Amino acid sequence: HFSNMAGVFEQRAKAAEELVRQLEADIGTLRAQAEAELSAKLTKENEELRGLIQAAKSKLRAAQSAHGKPNYPIPGEQSSSTAAAPKGGAAAAAASPSPAPVPAAAAAAAAKPKEDKGKKDEKPKQDKPKEDKGGKKKEAAPAATPAAADDEKIDVSRIDFRVGRVVSAKKHPEADKLYLEDVDLAEGKNRTVLSGLADYIPLEQLQGRLVILCTNLPPRKMKGIESQAMIMCANDGSKVEIIDPPAGAVPGDRVVFAEYPGTPDPVLNPKKKIFETVVPDLKTNGELVATYKGAAFTIQGKGVCKVQSLANCGIK
Repeated sequence: HFSNMAGVFEQRAKAAEELVRQLEADIGTLRAQAEAELSAKLTKENEELRGLIQAAKSKLRAAQSAHGKPNYPIPGEQSSSTAAAPKGGAAAAAASPSPAPVPAAAAAAAAKPKEDKGKKDEKPKQDKPKEDKGGKKKEAAPAATPAAADDEKIDVSRIDFRVGRVVSAKKHPEADKLYLEDVDLAEGKNRTVLSGLADYIPLEQLQGRLVILCTNLPPRKMKGIESQAMIMCANDGSKVEIIDPPAGAVPGDRVVFAEYPGTPDPVLNPKKKIFETVVPDLKTNGELVATYKGAAFTIQGKGVCKVQSLANCGIK
């Protein structure tokens, strides 16, 4: 009985050993397959990276050529002479003596483009302070700043056009062609405005009317009374029409121009002729809309400003 059990155990041990050997063989096969797959994947990725690097080098050379720069050797790139394998194979390559290392200073000197001997080193010119007649040096003018550049830009964005309501209007006591108006611009205090509309607009058409005014002109006295704004009108030389704001506009609304964003000057400098430069480009279009170079007088969220009948006329 014991001999039979020993035989069974011996058979099981042999079977276990055979199973272990089989498992080891399977693991070896799987390991080899995994290594082969990884190797193939890495080889493919290396080829892709090599292609990307080569494309980048080509772009770099093209950019250098486009800007007139010499094509300096790219780090890590072998020249055609060193990249070619020697004819004797690996043994010949090993037998040939390696070139002596070149000192860094000598390499930099060799890479530096030669200068034209006929030209002397040119130093950048510096603006020297000018001297006045008395021998004193004048300081060089400071460079223009972005704010100064914006200040020199002249377009309609520097004009402050706003909606106002004519609270009252009457004739100027000393000038038959002038109206004297009291205008609400939602500033807390009404403005006094003088306009030469007496020959064109009846007084009753001004009372309580919403109008567009230029509000940042310097105040100007007319017949002893200071005018603090200007009512904008279309004029064809014989007929004058007041520019009307869109429905829903209220005193204080600002006129904007989509194509000309910006913040108006607090007060226009008369020496810079800003208003005089802008006015020739203020016109009504074929749809009776007031425009600056084709950009409509617009009250945001409410609409555009128009006249009643004067198309393609100047505005002032």
